[in-house]
Amino acid sequence: MNKWKWIVGTVIAVVLLIFAFIVGFKLGHRIRHIAIIGAGAAGSSAAFFLHKQLLTLGHRDKVEITVYEKESKVGGRAALIHPYNDSKYDPVEIGASIYASVNLHLVRAIEQFGLSPAYRIIDDNHVSYLYDGKTILVDMDDVTSRYNLLSLTRLKMLTETSVHHFLRLYQRNFQLLKGPFRTVAAYVKAIDLKPQLNESGFRFLVNNGVDEMTVNEFVDSITQGTYGQQVTQLHAVMTIIAMAGRGQSVKGGNYEIFDVRDKITKVDYVQQHVTLFTTNATHLGSSYMKMNIPISLLVTRYLERQNSTNNLNLNLDVESMHFSTLLYPRNERLVKLFSPNYLDDSKLAEIVGSRANIGWIYRKMWYAYPRAPPRNDTIFPPINPDKGLYYVNAFESFISTMETQCVAAHNIIRLFLIDFGYDEKAATLVDDYWVDTAI
Repeated sequence: MNKWKWIVGTVIAVVLLIFAFIVGFKLGHRIRHIAIIGAGAAGSSAAFFLHKQLLTLGHRDKVEITVYEKESKVGGRAALIHPYNDSKYDPVEIGASIYASVNLHLVRAIEQFGLSPAYRIIDDNHVSYLYDGKTILVDMDDVTSRYNLLSLTRLKMLTETSVHHFLRLYQRNFQLLKGPFRTVAAYVKAIDLKPQLNESGFRFLVNNGVDEMTVNEFVDSITQGTYGQQVTQLHAVMTIIAMAGRGQSVKGGNYEIFDVRDKITKVDYVQQHVTLFTTNATHLGSSYMKMNIPISLLVTRYLERQNSTNNLNLNLDVESMHFSTLLYPRNERLVKLFSPNYLDDSKLAEIVGSRANIGWIYRKMWYAYPRAPPRNDTIFPPINPDKGLYYVNAFESFISTMETQCVAAHNIIRLFLIDFGYDEKAATLVDDYWVDTAI
């Protein structure tokens, strides 16, 4: 009899212990340790969202959040440098350079943290051209002189429609009914972007009424400059994002926004070389038809695609080129180049006519963007590969921007709170990052 009493008592004690553990966990009676690997846009946003929601729940003192970052700064590819490493000159972005007004996380973070937008000062005589490696195709301020107005209007409408689909992610009712999302495929389905994901940007736009010349030249120059990939190589979602993403930056640097069992699919990244240099040249070298400076060039690789087996001697070492305003008192201009390969001093000298025309040089190579060909929506990396493990950058091959890293982090913190014992109401991020009505 005593034996049975002991067994029953032990079972009851174990059950009570398990119950106490579960209740204690849900009530936050023991410290939980959360590790966030990487302090780029996604990691720093995840830390911010989690910290803010735990404060709202009154459980911030029950969770220890540690962010691990190999660099001495946060922000990932949001980085800058001063010309000549001298702080008397305004800093220049060398990584993630712009955001758009539809990037609600970034816009609201800038407001909340008291940051200021940077306004680009452009000389009155500055011109921007579209270049094909041989000739200037069009002045970018007068694209209707070359491209069909109906096609440009159609392109604008397609961009706005796709962006509107994406903006559903900011609607409170949509998130409460559909989210959070455990797979990228669920994201794609929820915002109705699967057709765009399955096609190249070229095929999607042409099939929807944009003429081939506009896509091959104008759109291709934008995807080259934004993602280092041709419009025929990039899926249509990223193509549309590139078209929508011409925007603003933060005064002082975009990094300030962030300062404060399944097989995981390998993500193949594009190498992008950023080269900054200063020059006193007043025109480009002969290989660029001695065009006057200041100038900006966007490059299309359409001729290269059309003549892949012919040697046309195309000048396509640079994907985009931008000359800034004068640096005083040196009377030099700062040049920013984006290229798929390293540009040595002789190539820079060729661009501005002579090595003697060059002062300061700075180079940086990034694994900048994932290669994003058309794809089936089931082959993305898992968002939640194992219990207690979340992969924020699973979103990258779908859409790669600073803003979408914040969106992905927002989603993962909701998943995390649900998985760790909070109910749906508690896991709903009660903050100013959602809107109550359709956008």
